[in-house]
Amino acid sequence: MHKHHPASTDVEFRVHLNRAADYIQDHFAEDLNLEKLAAVAHYSKYHFHRLFHEHFGETVNNRIRRVRLEHAAYRLTTEFNATVEEIASSCGFSSPQNFARAFKAQFEFSPTSVRKHPGYKIIGQSAHRGNQTYDQTQLDIEIREWPSFRVAYIRDIGPYRSESNERVIERLLQWGVETAHVDAGAKLMGVCWSDFETTSPHECVFDACLTVRENAKGNGEVRIQTLPGRKLAVLHCEVEWEQIPTQRDRLIREWLPSSGYTRDERPFFFIYYNNPHMNRRKLAIMDMCLPIKS
Repeated sequence: MHKHHPASTDVEFRVHLNRAADYIQDHFAEDLNLEKLAAVAHYSKYHFHRLFHEHFGETVNNRIRRVRLEHAAYRLTTEFNATVEEIASSCGFSSPQNFARAFKAQFEFSPTSVRKHPGYKIIGQSAHRGNQTYDQTQLDIEIREWPSFRVAYIRDIGPYRSESNERVIERLLQWGVETAHVDAGAKLMGVCWSDFETTSPHECVFDACLTVRENAKGNGEVRIQTLPGRKLAVLHCEVEWEQIPTQRDRLIREWLPSSGYTRDERPFFFIYYNNPHMNRRKLAIMDMCLPIKS
Protein backbone atom coordinates (compact mmCIF):
# COMPACT_ATOMS: atom_id res chain seq x y z
CA MET A 1 0.00 0.00 0.00
CA HIS A 2 2.82 2.41 0.81
CA LYS A 3 5.37 1.40 -1.81
CA HIS A 4 5.76 4.94 -3.05
CA HIS A 5 6.90 6.12 0.40
CA PRO A 6 10.63 5.80 1.10
CA ALA A 7 11.30 3.16 3.73
CA SER A 8 13.30 5.65 5.80
CA THR A 9 10.22 7.86 6.25
CA ASP A 10 7.60 5.12 6.67
CA VAL A 11 7.72 5.08 10.48
CA GLU A 12 7.45 8.86 10.68
CA PHE A 13 4.60 8.76 8.18
CA ARG A 14 2.64 6.34 10.36
CA VAL A 15 3.36 8.30 13.54
CA HIS A 16 2.02 11.53 12.06
CA LEU A 17 -1.15 9.95 10.71
CA ASN A 18 -1.82 8.03 13.92
CA ARG A 19 -1.38 11.28 15.86
CA ALA A 20 -4.22 12.77 13.84
CA ALA A 21 -6.36 9.65 14.29
CA ASP A 22 -5.78 9.77 18.05
CA TYR A 23 -6.71 13.44 18.07
CA ILE A 24 -10.03 12.61 16.42
CA GLN A 25 -10.63 9.92 19.01
CA ASP A 26 -9.89 12.25 21.94
CA HIS A 27 -11.58 15.39 20.57
CA PHE A 28 -14.45 13.94 18.53
CA ALA A 29 -17.05 16.27 20.06
CA GLU A 30 -15.16 19.42 19.07
CA ASP A 31 -15.32 21.35 15.82
CA LEU A 32 -12.86 19.33 13.77
CA ASN A 33 -11.81 20.39 10.29
CA LEU A 34 -9.22 19.34 7.76
CA GLU A 35 -6.96 22.31 8.46
CA LYS A 36 -6.79 21.62 12.20
CA LEU A 37 -6.10 17.89 11.77
CA ALA A 38 -3.51 18.50 9.06
CA ALA A 39 -1.69 20.78 11.50
CA VAL A 40 -1.79 18.05 14.15
CA ALA A 41 -0.21 15.65 11.64
CA HIS A 42 2.29 18.26 10.37
CA TYR A 43 1.15 17.93 6.77
CA SER A 44 -0.41 20.30 4.28
CA LYS A 45 -4.17 19.91 3.92
CA TYR A 46 -3.85 18.33 0.47
CA HIS A 47 -1.23 15.78 1.44
CA PHE A 48 -2.89 14.99 4.76
CA HIS A 49 -6.26 14.22 3.22
CA ARG A 50 -4.72 11.99 0.57
CA LEU A 51 -2.37 10.14 2.94
CA PHE A 52 -5.03 9.65 5.60
CA HIS A 53 -7.41 8.07 3.10
CA GLU A 54 -4.64 5.88 1.71
CA HIS A 55 -3.45 4.71 5.11
CA PHE A 56 -6.75 4.14 6.93
CA GLY A 57 -9.03 3.30 4.02
CA GLU A 58 -11.53 6.05 4.84
CA THR A 59 -11.65 9.81 4.46
CA VAL A 60 -11.05 12.19 7.33
CA ASN A 61 -14.71 13.22 7.43
CA ASN A 62 -15.86 9.60 7.42
CA ARG A 63 -13.54 8.84 10.34
CA ILE A 64 -14.87 11.79 12.33
CA ARG A 65 -18.48 10.83 11.66
CA ARG A 66 -17.89 7.17 12.49
CA VAL A 67 -16.15 7.90 15.79
CA ARG A 68 -18.95 10.26 16.82
CA LEU A 69 -21.60 7.69 15.93
CA GLU A 70 -19.83 4.92 17.81
CA HIS A 71 -19.65 7.06 20.93
CA ALA A 72 -23.29 7.96 20.53
CA ALA A 73 -24.31 4.32 20.09
CA TYR A 74 -22.50 3.39 23.28
CA ARG A 75 -24.10 6.24 25.22
CA LEU A 76 -27.59 5.42 24.00
CA THR A 77 -27.33 2.00 25.65
CA THR A 78 -25.58 3.12 28.84
CA GLU A 79 -26.50 6.74 29.67
CA PHE A 80 -30.17 6.21 30.35
CA ASN A 81 -30.77 9.61 31.96
CA ALA A 82 -29.59 11.56 28.91
CA THR A 83 -31.98 12.36 26.07
CA VAL A 84 -31.23 11.49 22.47
CA GLU A 85 -30.84 15.20 21.75
CA GLU A 86 -28.34 15.62 24.59
CA ILE A 87 -26.30 12.66 23.38
CA ALA A 88 -26.31 13.97 19.82
CA SER A 89 -25.04 17.36 20.97
CA SER A 90 -22.40 15.89 23.29
CA CYS A 91 -21.05 13.79 20.41
CA GLY A 92 -20.54 16.74 18.08
CA PHE A 93 -23.66 16.65 15.92
CA SER A 94 -25.11 20.03 14.91
CA SER A 95 -28.75 18.93 15.18
CA PRO A 96 -30.84 15.92 16.22
CA GLN A 97 -32.01 15.59 12.61
CA ASN A 98 -28.46 15.28 11.25
CA PHE A 99 -27.64 12.82 14.01
CA ALA A 100 -30.69 10.67 13.28
CA ARG A 101 -29.94 10.48 9.54
CA ALA A 102 -26.27 9.61 10.08
CA PHE A 103 -27.06 7.08 12.81
CA LYS A 104 -29.60 5.19 10.72
CA ALA A 105 -27.29 5.16 7.71
CA GLN A 106 -24.52 3.66 9.84
CA PHE A 107 -26.42 1.15 11.97
CA GLU A 108 -29.75 0.66 10.12
CA PHE A 109 -31.59 1.53 13.35
CA SER A 110 -32.88 4.91 14.45
CA PRO A 111 -31.53 6.36 17.72
CA THR A 112 -35.00 6.37 19.26
CA SER A 113 -35.61 2.70 18.43
CA VAL A 114 -32.33 1.76 20.06
CA ARG A 115 -33.26 3.79 23.13
CA LYS A 116 -36.70 2.16 23.35
CA HIS A 117 -35.51 -1.39 22.67
CA PRO A 118 -31.76 -1.44 23.34
CA GLY A 119 -31.19 -5.08 24.27
CA TYR A 120 -28.02 -6.15 22.55
CA LYS A 121 -28.65 -4.31 19.28
CA ILE A 122 -25.83 -1.83 19.57
CA ILE A 123 -22.96 -1.52 21.96
CA GLY A 124 -20.83 1.39 20.73
CA GLN A 125 -17.97 0.13 18.60
CA SER A 126 -15.22 0.60 21.15
CA ALA A 127 -15.87 4.14 22.18
CA HIS A 128 -12.36 4.65 23.49
CA ARG A 129 -10.14 2.13 21.75
CA GLY A 130 -11.95 0.41 18.94
CA ASN A 131 -10.57 2.52 16.12
CA GLN A 132 -6.91 1.79 16.76
CA THR A 133 -5.21 -0.59 14.37
CA TYR A 134 -3.19 -3.49 15.73
CA ASP A 135 -0.88 -5.89 13.99
CA GLN A 136 -2.45 -9.21 14.87
CA THR A 137 0.73 -11.10 13.94
CA GLN A 138 2.45 -9.67 17.02
CA LEU A 139 0.53 -9.42 20.27
CA ASP A 140 0.30 -5.94 21.74
CA ILE A 141 -0.20 -6.52 25.47
CA GLU A 142 -0.89 -3.79 28.00
CA ILE A 143 -0.37 -4.42 31.73
CA ARG A 144 -2.99 -2.70 33.86
CA GLU A 145 -3.92 -2.44 37.51
CA TRP A 146 -7.69 -2.64 37.84
CA PRO A 147 -9.82 -1.70 40.86
CA SER A 148 -12.65 -3.87 42.11
CA PHE A 149 -15.98 -3.65 40.29
CA ARG A 150 -19.50 -3.95 41.55
CA VAL A 151 -21.51 -5.69 38.86
CA ALA A 152 -24.95 -7.02 38.16
CA TYR A 153 -24.80 -10.42 36.50
CA ILE A 154 -26.75 -13.27 35.03
CA ARG A 155 -25.09 -16.66 35.07
CA ASP A 156 -25.16 -19.15 32.22
CA ILE A 157 -23.93 -22.73 32.16
CA GLY A 158 -22.71 -24.12 28.85
CA PRO A 159 -20.23 -23.52 26.03
CA TYR A 160 -18.56 -20.15 25.92
CA ARG A 161 -19.42 -17.81 22.99
CA SER A 162 -22.75 -19.57 22.50
CA GLU A 163 -26.17 -18.21 21.61
CA SER A 164 -27.12 -18.87 25.21
CA ASN A 165 -24.38 -16.46 26.35
CA GLU A 166 -25.76 -13.83 23.98
CA ARG A 167 -29.27 -14.26 25.34
CA VAL A 168 -28.22 -13.64 28.95
CA ILE A 169 -26.28 -10.56 27.83
CA GLU A 170 -29.40 -9.24 26.13
CA ARG A 171 -31.54 -9.87 29.23
CA LEU A 172 -28.97 -8.18 31.46
CA LEU A 173 -28.85 -5.08 29.26
CA GLN A 174 -32.64 -4.90 29.23
CA TRP A 175 -32.63 -5.07 33.04
CA GLY A 176 -30.13 -2.21 33.12
CA VAL A 177 -32.44 -0.08 30.97
CA GLU A 178 -35.52 -0.85 33.05
CA THR A 179 -33.94 -0.27 36.47
CA ALA A 180 -31.58 2.66 35.66
CA HIS A 181 -28.95 1.17 37.99
CA VAL A 182 -26.20 1.77 35.42
CA ASP A 183 -23.81 4.73 35.39
CA ALA A 184 -22.55 6.51 32.30
CA GLY A 185 -19.61 4.59 30.90
CA ALA A 186 -20.78 1.26 32.31
CA LYS A 187 -18.73 -1.74 31.22
CA LEU A 188 -20.27 -4.85 29.69
CA MET A 189 -18.21 -7.89 30.59
CA GLY A 190 -18.19 -11.64 30.12
CA VAL A 191 -16.54 -13.49 33.02
CA CYS A 192 -15.38 -17.06 32.43
CA TRP A 193 -15.16 -18.92 35.74
CA SER A 194 -14.20 -22.28 34.23
CA ASP A 195 -10.89 -23.32 32.72
CA PHE A 196 -11.03 -23.44 28.93
CA GLU A 197 -8.98 -26.62 28.64
CA THR A 198 -10.06 -28.78 31.58
CA THR A 199 -13.80 -28.14 31.86
CA SER A 200 -16.37 -29.79 29.63
CA PRO A 201 -17.94 -27.13 27.37
CA HIS A 202 -21.41 -27.99 28.69
CA GLU A 203 -20.25 -27.34 32.28
CA CYS A 204 -18.53 -23.99 31.74
CA VAL A 205 -19.74 -21.16 33.97
CA PHE A 206 -20.20 -17.79 32.27
CA ASP A 207 -21.39 -14.57 33.90
CA ALA A 208 -22.72 -11.72 31.80
CA CYS A 209 -21.79 -8.67 33.91
CA LEU A 210 -22.65 -4.99 33.83
CA THR A 211 -20.99 -2.48 36.17
CA VAL A 212 -23.59 -0.77 38.37
CA ARG A 213 -24.00 1.84 41.08
CA GLU A 214 -23.31 1.01 44.71
CA ASN A 215 -27.01 1.03 45.61
CA ALA A 216 -28.02 -1.33 42.80
CA LYS A 217 -30.12 -4.33 43.78
CA GLY A 218 -30.83 -7.42 41.75
CA ASN A 219 -33.99 -9.43 41.23
CA GLY A 220 -34.71 -13.11 40.82
CA GLU A 221 -32.46 -13.61 37.81
CA VAL A 222 -30.09 -10.67 38.09
CA ARG A 223 -27.72 -10.81 41.04
CA ILE A 224 -25.02 -8.50 42.38
CA GLN A 225 -21.38 -9.35 43.03
CA THR A 226 -18.04 -7.59 43.42
CA LEU A 227 -15.21 -8.57 41.12
CA PRO A 228 -11.92 -8.04 42.99
CA GLY A 229 -9.17 -5.71 41.83
CA ARG A 230 -6.36 -7.31 39.92
CA LYS A 231 -3.31 -6.94 37.72
CA LEU A 232 -4.24 -7.72 34.15
CA ALA A 233 -2.61 -8.52 30.86
CA VAL A 234 -4.96 -6.91 28.33
CA LEU A 235 -5.09 -7.77 24.65
CA HIS A 236 -7.28 -5.48 22.56
CA CYS A 237 -8.80 -7.35 19.61
CA GLU A 238 -10.75 -6.52 16.50
CA VAL A 239 -11.27 -9.97 15.03
CA GLU A 240 -13.82 -12.18 13.35
CA TRP A 241 -15.93 -14.07 15.88
CA GLU A 242 -14.35 -17.40 14.96
CA GLN A 243 -10.87 -16.02 15.72
CA ILE A 244 -11.58 -15.24 19.38
CA PRO A 245 -10.35 -18.63 20.72
CA THR A 246 -7.16 -18.31 18.66
CA GLN A 247 -6.35 -14.88 20.10
CA ARG A 248 -7.19 -16.06 23.62
CA ASP A 249 -4.90 -19.06 23.24
CA ARG A 250 -2.09 -16.86 21.92
CA LEU A 251 -2.40 -14.64 24.98
CA ILE A 252 -2.24 -17.60 27.38
CA ARG A 253 0.13 -19.94 25.52
CA GLU A 254 2.34 -17.62 23.50
CA TRP A 255 2.68 -14.44 25.53
CA LEU A 256 2.31 -15.62 29.14
CA PRO A 257 5.17 -18.19 29.33
CA SER A 258 7.79 -15.63 28.27
CA SER A 259 6.26 -12.62 30.04
CA GLY A 260 7.75 -13.00 33.52
CA TYR A 261 4.24 -13.34 34.97
CA THR A 262 2.14 -16.32 36.02
CA ARG A 263 -1.60 -16.71 35.72
CA ASP A 264 -3.65 -15.62 38.69
CA GLU A 265 -6.46 -17.83 40.00
CA ARG A 266 -9.07 -15.15 39.31
CA PRO A 267 -11.21 -15.60 36.20
CA PHE A 268 -10.38 -14.61 32.65
CA PHE A 269 -12.85 -12.08 31.26
CA PHE A 270 -13.80 -10.04 28.21
CA ILE A 271 -14.87 -6.42 27.95
CA TYR A 272 -17.23 -6.02 25.00
CA TYR A 273 -17.33 -2.87 22.92
CA ASN A 274 -19.73 -3.87 20.21
CA ASN A 275 -22.13 -6.43 18.85
CA PRO A 276 -20.25 -8.03 15.91
CA HIS A 277 -23.54 -8.68 14.16
CA MET A 278 -24.02 -4.90 13.98
CA ASN A 279 -20.49 -4.19 12.76
CA ARG A 280 -20.27 -3.64 9.02
CA ARG A 281 -16.91 -5.43 8.99
CA LYS A 282 -18.40 -8.27 11.10
CA LEU A 283 -15.64 -7.88 13.68
CA ALA A 284 -15.86 -8.48 17.42
CA ILE A 285 -14.21 -5.57 19.25
CA MET A 286 -13.14 -6.42 22.78
CA ASP A 287 -10.46 -6.48 25.43
CA MET A 288 -9.29 -9.92 26.54
CA CYS A 289 -8.26 -9.63 30.19
CA LEU A 290 -5.97 -12.22 31.78
CA PRO A 291 -5.39 -11.87 35.55
CA ILE A 292 -1.68 -12.23 36.32
CA LYS A 293 0.80 -12.02 39.18
CA SER A 294 4.55 -11.58 39.35
